[in-house]
Amino acid sequence: MLPFFVKAKTISDAWFQLIYNIFDNAYAQKIQKGSFENEQYRLQYPGIAIYIEHPYYDMIPIMPPNSGIPAPTTKDYIEDYFVNYLMNPELAENETYRYASRIHNRMPKGGTQLERVIDMLRETPLTNQAVIEIATPDDLDICYGKDGKLDPPCLRLLDFKAVPIDNELVLTVSAYFRSWDLWAGLPTNLGGIELLKQFVAGETSLKNGPMYAYSAGAHIYGYQEEIARLRTLRSAKT
Repeated sequence: MLPFFVKAKTISDAWFQLIYNIFDNAYAQKIQKGSFENEQYRLQYPGIAIYIEHPYYDMIPIMPPNSGIPAPTTKDYIEDYFVNYLMNPELAENETYRYASRIHNRMPKGGTQLERVIDMLRETPLTNQAVIEIATPDDLDICYGKDGKLDPPCLRLLDFKAVPIDNELVLTVSAYFRSWDLWAGLPTNLGGIELLKQFVAGETSLKNGPMYAYSAGAHIYGYQEEIARLRTLRSAKT
């Protein structure tokens, strides 16, 4: 099966394209490990690559008026996700990690991962080393969710690059997710990562630019299939 490529103007556009096309490009997978283990199935792409030209506009997926379908995220929720899950490393009770605890992980020679990346982009903006690692090999043993089941990070890395566009250096970010809930997770995740990119752009005096995202486990859950078909006007499941 071939990976699915999306070229989108905004996060909302990317979300709709992925939801609309999943019924023709995905395979059904019984969940043997992870969220909804032995309870649900996934409709999962074999792989996706996303390019979003203007991720700073239109982050919230649009629902048709009077459809009764709630948007999967809100502006307030995205901002809260950025502040509390990407920028605040303090763990809550029974929390083994959060993305912020990895993004702001203290480095052996001082500073945090994020501070190191910002310094690198300031001093050598054309570097290929401005990468924040979210996952570690130990996660396969130590990362348990609140349900007591092993749940290593879905987001694995954030790769910041300054690339020349129209004769100026523009900051991009590439994100890789090992597993990704497209309906509810993607707009909040990418919205929060876009706010993080804006922060890094401001700290490095680079122009804010496009976004790239990849996953070999992008899916919707079985319980989301009906509402996804309603939103995209795809025929009902037979």
